[in-house]
Amino acid sequence: MISELRKVMPLRLQVSTLFLFIMWLFFQAYQPWLPIDQDLLYSTGSFDNVTDLSGWNREHGRVNWSDDTGYVSLTPSSRLRFNLPTVSGDLLLSSGKIKSEGITEGRHEWDAARIMVYFEDDSGQINWSHPHNVGFVSGDSDWQTFTTVIKVPAFAANGWIELAHYGKSGLAVFDDVTVNPAVWKKTYAHWQMFFGMTWAAMMMWLIINGNFWSHPWGRAILGCAFLIVVGVTLPPATMFEVASSGVKLSEKMWAAGTQAVSGSPEYSNASSNDSGNAPPAQITKAEKAQPQVTAGTVSQALPETSTQVSEETKPDKAQPQAISTTGFELKPATVQNMGHLALFCLLGFLVIKAYAFKYKPGLIAYSLALFAVSTEVLQLVIDGRLFGAVDLVLDLVGTAIGGIAALLLGHIHQLKRLL
Repeated sequence: MISELRKVMPLRLQVSTLFLFIMWLFFQAYQPWLPIDQDLLYSTGSFDNVTDLSGWNREHGRVNWSDDTGYVSLTPSSRLRFNLPTVSGDLLLSSGKIKSEGITEGRHEWDAARIMVYFEDDSGQINWSHPHNVGFVSGDSDWQTFTTVIKVPAFAANGWIELAHYGKSGLAVFDDVTVNPAVWKKTYAHWQMFFGMTWAAMMMWLIINGNFWSHPWGRAILGCAFLIVVGVTLPPATMFEVASSGVKLSEKMWAAGTQAVSGSPEYSNASSNDSGNAPPAQITKAEKAQPQVTAGTVSQALPETSTQVSEETKPDKAQPQAISTTGFELKPATVQNMGHLALFCLLGFLVIKAYAFKYKPGLIAYSLALFAVSTEVLQLVIDGRLFGAVDLVLDLVGTAIGGIAALLLGHIHQLKRLL
């Protein structure tokens, strides 16, 4: 059986596939952090009695609690927040259970039942580039437990854990929410080094056996792959700054292009004639409901704080405004995804251009897919990074688009030669 498999797939690809699977499996089972102190919420996140609600600040919306259930449920546009102590560099092990009942997502997948931990600077602004998501669910989902570690950033002057319902409908239910100071296990750095170096050695083995240096397209392929690896290993904050720079550059180019076009007579006439039909830019905002708490036989008014706008509704000073062009909004996350897609599209194009008639199509497709998977698995050893299924889909779609484009151009070139 092994000999038959080797006829279809080289040994180096078999070994690489096995290693990536073991690496992914290991980090699914291994918890690299260790709680070292008591719950910063003082066990109020269990919501076992009405006094647990006293430490939470209620935003607009409706919060339901009953002594028969021992959990809280939120209606759309409702939020609960708890103030956290902030010491720069500390690790906060955040965990919580979420259940969703008929929740319809908003514009983004995280516009649902959600738990997040975020920080404000001295001016009260929130830097959303820092990791802040604990977990989110939508639709009809039974209890799911989410756990993650978030590092307190240097700019943090104030910290919050927030339970929110950002969906359009349904009920968001939360229970067993905790935040504990934590430390990385001493073995974590060793495992990071081991798997990171083994991943690099595996890639070098594949590069050497691929004879990229001797092929006309080989160096271009290596350069594109190197840019992809750099992108997935950069810290999230750095990647966000790069994407934000792309947004600012696009904004300047769009403004310059609009100004140039508006100077032409055709544009001026069209603008004056159609100005009555063009709707002004509108900023939608959820209607602020009368804050209230329903607690079965017991009712207690939670303290209401000033409305804290999330990163999905109003970017702060640290996050550039999205560019709206005929309904399309350009945001740092969009720029990042577009760059991701473009690099893998280029990689697929170059690989097919170089090796389409040298190796079997199935082997080429498997090699490209394996590289895409390896870049996601590599992020398991990078602080603040995670294996992303959505990113993996973008990678595969990008390589497919690039490969198909290379094949089409090849066929067109052959037809031209025949004609």
